[in-house]
Amino acid sequence: MPAGASPYAHAAESDAEDPTLQTMIHGVEHQARSWKGVGKSVLSTAALLLVVVSIAAATTAVTLQAALPRGDAQAARKTEGFEEMVVKPAYEDCAKKAESCLLPKCCAVSGLTCYKTNATYGRCMKACTPGGTNGTCEDVAPPTKPVVEEPGLSLFCFSVYTKNTGSSKVSHELELLQMQKERGVSIFSCADWAVYSDVVAPLGGGYNTIQVHDVKGDFHILKRKSTGSWVNTGSFTQVWLAIKADGRWEKHNWVIKVDADAVFFPTKLINALTHATVPKEGVYMENCKGVDWGYFGNLEVFSKQAFGTLTANLEHCYETIPWKIGVHHGKYGPMGEDLFAQMCMDKMGVAKLENFFLTTDGACEADRPEGEEKNKKFTPKCTGVTTPSIHPFKEPDMYFKCMYEAVNW
Repeated sequence: MPAGASPYAHAAESDAEDPTLQTMIHGVEHQARSWKGVGKSVLSTAALLLVVVSIAAATTAVTLQAALPRGDAQAARKTEGFEEMVVKPAYEDCAKKAESCLLPKCCAVSGLTCYKTNATYGRCMKACTPGGTNGTCEDVAPPTKPVVEEPGLSLFCFSVYTKNTGSSKVSHELELLQMQKERGVSIFSCADWAVYSDVVAPLGGGYNTIQVHDVKGDFHILKRKSTGSWVNTGSFTQVWLAIKADGRWEKHNWVIKVDADAVFFPTKLINALTHATVPKEGVYMENCKGVDWGYFGNLEVFSKQAFGTLTANLEHCYETIPWKIGVHHGKYGPMGEDLFAQMCMDKMGVAKLENFFLTTDGACEADRPEGEEKNKKFTPKCTGVTTPSIHPFKEPDMYFKCMYEAVNW
């Protein structure tokens, strides 16, 4: 272990002990200590202890499973009573707008339900009131898949820092990651973690980012119209391949990608995944409601099988998915990595679940309050928010203020 590195910031270095409860308790201590950088309103000793106790109490139910020694955490829990799970088929296999959903039994737009309006037609709706044009409002039974496991709760978490963003805007990504590392929060309190980048950059405590290289010459060929930053699909294909080659992800049940500007609480995600089940194809989770493709990148949740399928088929997807053009004949521009990953997993038969309680995301219109639906620069409030991720907070002061408010509520 590098000099000065915390033995709890990176679980990979504590394999010799890896105690059941101690790892999570130290994670809580890291989170409590993180507030020293928020400002003059630092918690008193008594209040600090209260925060630690409240977090520990809220997470005790899951720590016993989440912090098991790695070998035990890998073992799937018994699946009696979970013979099948409801899944959402690929976008292309579900009913689009104005199409009947009676036969596919699913809706392409995330968050909509298929209701039977008459004997021969089903309509995708947010809600249904019997009678009139809504008809019977009979809920059409969605497709199911057999469950093969209720996995453990060990997380491999990763983030990506991009030095060459292509934009003239100042980026605080590295600073955010360094401060998260110092405090042992966000991905740095997962069971294992890694940070990838287009450069080698210091994270603190003797750790650096893991550099990936532009082997296909596609890191800097396309830009987003709205921000002027490089489209990141090319760089992420190299990140995913680097994670695959590293192999640590295979020792965990879930692979979690977290944006540097997403306020992320691994313990809350563990709680959300406590009763998740997985079919043999693996599963990923849509997190934004009301859009065609709802896998938004501030928090990407892959089961181990899903991530294995993605990385095993990257070359095929890279060549066959028109990511440089984009969907709807390029109407929205080239694909970012989150949409590319979703379309690749759909193409390869990975199962999909809708879980709209994983993130509170200013980039997702459905997460914005009334009157702010079209405000693409909206930043959520954090007090009282219980989702595992809150996004975006691009500057350190606002980031840790949000984290403090979300924990101390």
